[in-house]
Amino acid sequence: MEGPSDLASLELLLTKVIEGDNQVHFEIVGGDITTDFTVNSSNIKSKIVDIVKAGGKRKYKPSDYKEVIHLVDMDGAYLDEKNICIDELLNRFSYKDDKIFANNIEHVLTRNSKKQKILNILCSTNKAFKSVPYRVFYFSANLEHVLHNKIDIEDKEKMKYAEKFEDKYIDDLESFINYFCESTFAVKKNYKDSWKFIKENNNSIKRFSNLNIVLDEYKIL
Repeated sequence: MEGPSDLASLELLLTKVIEGDNQVHFEIVGGDITTDFTVNSSNIKSKIVDIVKAGGKRKYKPSDYKEVIHLVDMDGAYLDEKNICIDELLNRFSYKDDKIFANNIEHVLTRNSKKQKILNILCSTNKAFKSVPYRVFYFSANLEHVLHNKIDIEDKEKMKYAEKFEDKYIDDLESFINYFCESTFAVKKNYKDSWKFIKENNNSIKRFSNLNIVLDEYKIL
C-alpha cells in the first residue's frame, strides 16, 4: 500500500474478508513507488523484492507466501496530453473530472511517462521473487476517488475519510464486498484485460478499480 490513509481504509476490512487460513500482512511503501526519484523501469522489480523481503522485521521464507498483492493509484498516468491543463496558481497536481491541472505541463508529462513505464512492467510481472506470485491492482484516479467518489482530496483530509470508510463497513463485510464487486467502478474483467482497459480511453483518471478481482478470489464469507 502507498500510505497511512490506504492502511486505515482497508487493513482491517481486507484482513477480515480474505484471511481465513491465511495470515494477511500489510506493508506501507511510504508514497508512490512508481514516481519515487530513486525508482525507474530498470530497478522497479528489485525495489519490490526489497520491500517484500523487509516484511516489517518478520522473517518469511518464499514458501510462506501465497501471494504478494500491490495496491497503486493510477493518477491519470495514461491520460491524453490534450487533457493536461495549465494553472499557474497551483503548487501541486490537481485532478478534475477527466483532466489534470498543473503549473507546468511538462512536469505532468514527465511524471506520467515514468509512471507508465513502471506500471507496464509491474502489471506484466507475475513473480515478486523466486516462486512468490505477484499482482498489482489499481484505484483510479486514486483511492479516495474509488472509496468516496472524491478525486482531489487534500492530504490532511484523507485520514478522516479513511476512518469514516472503515467505520461504515467494519461490521458489514458483505456490504463492503458488494461495494467493490458490484459498483459501477468495478472492472469486471480478468486480470490482464483489466489492465488493458485502464490504459485506454483516459480510463486512468476515471473512477475504476480492479480490486474486485482479489475479493472475488479470496473472500471467505
